[in-house]
Amino acid sequence: MKAFTRFKRCIGQGNLWLYVVSILNKKGPLHGYAIIQELRRLGFDISSVYGYVLLKRMVADGVLQEREEGGRKVYVPTEEALEKFRKALDEMQNLVRLLS
Repeated sequence: MKAFTRFKRCIGQGNLWLYVVSILNKKGPLHGYAIIQELRRLGFDISSVYGYVLLKRMVADGVLQEREEGGRKVYVPTEEALEKFRKALDEMQNLVRLLS
């Protein structure tokens, strides 16, 4: 059914920032390849190139910050992203309550 496919795309690939912020909340600062690997473990079939483009876009959009740790670039969510993440979770919980 096309409607279900659109739904999956919207809550999945269309909102990867939610998954990246969640990963970083659980695991702490990570380098790009580790984030990409975690997204793949969650079932997202993304290339390394797309993963790095996504991370750069998230930095440009103010979702992530790049930091230097141990000679490697790692990513952390911004305070604004954490706030929006919490609001998004609340919205999803409200939606589940409305639809249940």
